[in-house]
Amino acid sequence: MSGPRAQTVALTRPGRSDAPPPVPAPAPAAPVLARGSDTSITLARARRRRPAELVPGGRAGAWRVEHELGVGGMATVYAVVHGVFGKRAALKLAHRTILSDQFTPATFLREARIANLVEHPCMPDVFATGRYDLRPYLVMERLAGQTLGARLDAGPMPRDEGIAVLRELCEVLAAAHAAGVIHRDLKLDNVFLLARPGVDGHRVKLLDWGLSTIAGEPDPLSGMIAGTLTYVAPEQIRGEPVTPATDLYALAVLAYQVLLGQPPFAAVVDKTLLQLHLTGTPPSPRAAWPDIPPDLASLLVGLLAKRAADRPQLEEVAQVLTSAHAAVRAPAPRPHPPARLPTGEPLGRPWVALPGVHHPLLGVALAAAVTAASLAAWW
Repeated sequence: MSGPRAQTVALTRPGRSDAPPPVPAPAPAAPVLARGSDTSITLARARRRRPAELVPGGRAGAWRVEHELGVGGMATVYAVVHGVFGKRAALKLAHRTILSDQFTPATFLREARIANLVEHPCMPDVFATGRYDLRPYLVMERLAGQTLGARLDAGPMPRDEGIAVLRELCEVLAAAHAAGVIHRDLKLDNVFLLARPGVDGHRVKLLDWGLSTIAGEPDPLSGMIAGTLTYVAPEQIRGEPVTPATDLYALAVLAYQVLLGQPPFAAVVDKTLLQLHLTGTPPSPRAAWPDIPPDLASLLVGLLAKRAADRPQLEEVAQVLTSAHAAVRAPAPRPHPPARLPTGEPLGRPWVALPGVHHPLLGVALAAAVTAASLAAWW
């Protein structure tokens, strides 16, 4: 991936965006076992037989790997099939480099509980967990389609379709916020577009809930910039608690990309990008879409307010998107076609049809009379 949307997930302390990247934390140490014990010999043999990374034909628990589906900032996803039942699924294996005393395997596995805590058709189905090579993995439904980022890489999306995607994201965010969950990493590559709509008609799945917060529970990433730099809200940069308005800020950044073709803020240097989030003025949506519905233009700018309390509520966002979707889908008024003149008519006059009368000679007579009157007036 390239471009602004490819900014990697940041797990750093606020105020140090210009510092060199942190040294990856070492992998958790293996259990200390007595030399020569049966258990130590068994583990040593298993590790010699097992490759460090999953490969086609390899196994993680009961799951056999078919091929790699993609690599993200925190994990690699593989297409897998259950060795007994034949169920096809996707297995998400954490990178060893993300694991530390603060981001533990248990932190990674929180995503399974969050995915089942939020009830909505746009949530992925996560139904199993495990470990491979001391790293945690999640097993979830295998989806057919592509990410929103891949879709936009192929070309601009029709704006009515883009608004429909944003409306579905509002639905799943509303369900999450009602359950006390804040996603905290909404971005193009975490939005999946299904090749076919589900039984409920939804086309969107919101993925990667691993950085989410849960109301009433300690935030394992408290005080860190946990998110993707193109989308992080000012309060995330300042190290303040995140709120539902944090997700709405990221939704506005995503909407700029989907509807206007570029994010509101972009920079090569991380420190510059973070400063733009903190103090920069977002560009007017009308610069890229002159005919944008006025309420939608105001909404996008309002969602990028520096103070979370100044951003619109999710209900208002959904209402404006619904109105904008109807306005964009409505066909433009068609101009009345010019009168078509029958060929061979004297003086180019149209035929005249009176009640009960329709004859070309009547049109000729009227045309002659009008012409004679005009010539008399001129003379």
